[in-house]
Amino acid sequence: MHEFWRSWRGRVLGLGGLALALQQVPVPYELSFPGSSTAPAAASLVHLHAGLLLAVALLDRDRRVLLGCSLVALAGWFVRAWWLEYESGFFALGAVNAVAVYLWTLLCAHWMGWPRAAWDQRVRREDLPRMLLIGLFVYPTGMVLSWGVINVVESAPVQWLNAVQILFAKHFGVAIITFPLVLAWTERHRAAERLSPQHLRWAVVFGVFLVASLWIGVTMRTQHPDAGARGIVLMDYRFTLFAALAWCMLRLRPLFAMPLLSATLFALVYSLSGTAVSGATPFGFLNLLHLAVELNILLVAMLYFNLVDRDARDLSAQLIAESRRDATTRLPNLNALSHRLLSTPTPRCEIGCLVLDQADELVHGIGLASQTRLMNIVAGGMADLVEAYCIGTGQFALLPLNPDGDGGIWARVIARVEQLELENDRQPIRLLPYVGVAECRPDDQEAIDSALMRASHLAHEARRRNELQPLYASDDAAVVGERLHEAAEALSCLRGERVVLHVQSIVPLCAKETVPPGELHGEVLCRLRRSDGTLLMPDRFMRAIEGAGRGVELDLAVIRTLFSWLRMHPQEAARIGRLAVNLTGQSLASSGFRAQLLEMLASPPIPLSRLCFEIIETAAISSPAETYAFLGALRARGCLIAVDDFGVGMQSFGRLKELPVDLIKIDGSFVRNVTQRGKDHAMVEATVVVARAFGAMTVAEYVEDEATMRCLRELGVDWVQGYLIGRPVPIDEAFPREVVTSR
Repeated sequence: MHEFWRSWRGRVLGLGGLALALQQVPVPYELSFPGSSTAPAAASLVHLHAGLLLAVALLDRDRRVLLGCSLVALAGWFVRAWWLEYESGFFALGAVNAVAVYLWTLLCAHWMGWPRAAWDQRVRREDLPRMLLIGLFVYPTGMVLSWGVINVVESAPVQWLNAVQILFAKHFGVAIITFPLVLAWTERHRAAERLSPQHLRWAVVFGVFLVASLWIGVTMRTQHPDAGARGIVLMDYRFTLFAALAWCMLRLRPLFAMPLLSATLFALVYSLSGTAVSGATPFGFLNLLHLAVELNILLVAMLYFNLVDRDARDLSAQLIAESRRDATTRLPNLNALSHRLLSTPTPRCEIGCLVLDQADELVHGIGLASQTRLMNIVAGGMADLVEAYCIGTGQFALLPLNPDGDGGIWARVIARVEQLELENDRQPIRLLPYVGVAECRPDDQEAIDSALMRASHLAHEARRRNELQPLYASDDAAVVGERLHEAAEALSCLRGERVVLHVQSIVPLCAKETVPPGELHGEVLCRLRRSDGTLLMPDRFMRAIEGAGRGVELDLAVIRTLFSWLRMHPQEAARIGRLAVNLTGQSLASSGFRAQLLEMLASPPIPLSRLCFEIIETAAISSPAETYAFLGALRARGCLIAVDDFGVGMQSFGRLKELPVDLIKIDGSFVRNVTQRGKDHAMVEATVVVARAFGAMTVAEYVEDEATMRCLRELGVDWVQGYLIGRPVPIDEAFPREVVTSR
């Protein structure tokens, strides 16, 4: 039975029957022409079946359906004409007119750009003006001309009466049926916005107010009954109706909102039938035209409300979907992982982190396209075991498909990846995977981030130790012990004030930046001196310090040591042009650190305009509002603010305008390959342009050869830093000896 109604015969039967029923829904009135002997003619102010036939022409590509519906409607007209005892000549005229109307309907639908393929049946905003112009004006006008040409035997007054009646009846029929029906059908699968209790409460209050106002208006007008009373009541509340319909367009599904719009329009047309009595007079015609225009304004506004809201929701959904995909590989990213865990919470789960050995070097060797293919091959190879989320080049966050399965899934993931091969220039590339696993209770975003950081740390630790078995946060005592030892050793150096400062020079590259002879511009780097006199490098202690939550203590120790050295060496301090000091994300988030730093800056050993604080981009992006205020306070005191490792964050350009930035340090991963004129070159070029737009200077790190220097100069980079300029040296050796005077 269902298949029958989907066939063209079933559609003809259903839609034709509906057209026949709509023929029986009139808005009756008597139309007379002043000064004419012609008796008043019974008419209807709306032909709903005409609107349905145009909607069928727009939506159904099978023209047999429109033809069948037109024949059913014609048969209904024949029965009505027979019942009213029309003259026999009218039947022939009616048949000829039906053929003309059928052809005219097809032509108007074609001009409107319909019907369309099933996958493209969607009304776009740019389609609406043409559809409205043809549907509301051209289509009814053609109906009038068709009947006027055929019915030439009638007198001029009768032809005028028929023209007025047909024009408005077809016009209102299209307005009430065609456009709401087309939008309801093409948007039938669209979900409505979820209504909150607050929305529902306001809707109830508004509905009660509207009903009460209408009741009061009707009651007041019972003392003055006349032909137009119905219209007066409803039209007095047209702005209230406008607001109510607008709410429905924005909150309800089109499948429900559009029938409500049709019903409202029909009620308004019905309320105007008293006005139509004098429609044959010039003034009455203009009055009816004015009311039709108001009705059209309501229709057009509601349609645009619906389409604009739909497009806004689609764009929002598209942006959300894009934010959950890695831009290069199109694989789900960290946002998708967070959404997945928070939307389907579980008491506990394991998060794995997969790191491919030498992923950066591999990408540089095989190119971006091959990198994308590599990442997708790896994700596809694990698809039956885990959900893979891309978190960087050669790195994945993993969720088991079966959280309650056996614990050997991670070993199987490693074995599966080891078996994968990627051919590059006919050379097979084998992958070495390292996996870290941490338990997670996905109660909130912080718990997810913490578990992922633990898993990532273990994966990188497995790579450092060349451990081809998964490392677990709860079971790997060796890793935990090593971390504790490194943290204890680093903290011992800090508390013993065994902080050693090095400086790496930064020199100007463009002509507009000049440095007086003997003036030092550089970045302060920290080393820790062990009890045996050897130096502990940052790659050995930074992870331990931050893992132990002691980033604040490290930053304060570095700044105290630097200020102390500058006070002990006033002549060297006077020759400092700019010194950059790094701040960790933990320090930026600490109110205690902010207070102590501002206290130290109250009596600085050098002008604060020569002091620059570098913050890493990811810390800047994730910092709360008070951190931005803190950076603004530093800048207000004269300090410079630099964003370090710029380009590796996902929101670099979008968030840059929120930061008080004076310098942008381009991450070395882009600088190393800038001479290849590829994507890294474009990234550096874009950074320079954006920095200039924000009035910031640019500094390129990791400059190691002359070719890179020349390329950066061509791109307009302001300052450079790297081994080509100078390696980090102890701060005592950072100043040219021949310029230093004896103390």
